[in-house]
Amino acid sequence: MIVGIICSAVAGAFISVQAAVNAKMNVYLGAWATTVLVFIVGLLGSLVPLVLFGGNLQGLLDISPIYALGGLLGVGVVFCVMRSIQLLGPTLSVSIILVSQLIWALGVDLSGAFGMPQLSLSPGQVIGLMVLLLGVIIFKQSQATALQQESSNEATSR
Repeated sequence: MIVGIICSAVAGAFISVQAAVNAKMNVYLGAWATTVLVFIVGLLGSLVPLVLFGGNLQGLLDISPIYALGGLLGVGVVFCVMRSIQLLGPTLSVSIILVSQLIWALGVDLSGAFGMPQLSLSPGQVIGLMVLLLGVIIFKQSQATALQQESSNEATSR
């Protein structure tokens, strides 16, 4: 379990940093060129451990074609995260992404989609989701207030 927690924390860090880097790269390359570059570098980065540690590429013939769509979902992730950070800023964008991820992951758990174990909805999960949504709303409101205060401070100092 501890390895899963560590991997989740590292993934969260990687997603946040990658999103900011991609958003900046987008300024120079454009959205689609950035997306292509991200996946080319990702492919090269994936080939190294595949060669070093091995993998079951013959298993490609055994999987349902629907699972190959994961790569297309990855393109959507990179593009949408990059655009949302440009439009909303990193913290608000990641907050909304986290809420969306939790809602969709809960849907997967409740339906048992993709062969995952089917779980039941508990009151604690509903309360936790509501607290998270409320937290994002409070976060956004406090961020807007801080930006307004900063703008008024700059205007009065001139």
